[in-house]
Amino acid sequence: MHLSACLGKPGGSRRIADPRYNASMLSFVFGTIAFFVASYFIRRYLNEIGIPKTLVRSLVVFVLALAAAYGVAFIVEWAAGFAG
Repeated sequence: MHLSACLGKPGGSRRIADPRYNASMLSFVFGTIAFFVASYFIRRYLNEIGIPKTLVRSLVVFVLALAAAYGVAFIVEWAAGFAG
């Protein structure tokens, strides 16, 4: 391994990442996961009740999953504000 990879930039000190950046990335990750989980369960529910697969149904799934993702991201950001 190259020496600069071990020591970091010459003349620089090791910096700790900004907690606001960490909270934003955490909310992004959890929001993305929540989007795919919510879309899976919403699609499965609509299949069970027999709604035909149309463009409107796809838009409904997208909007509801997006709302769930925004809600999860908001809760994560809010909780990260309390944590630090």
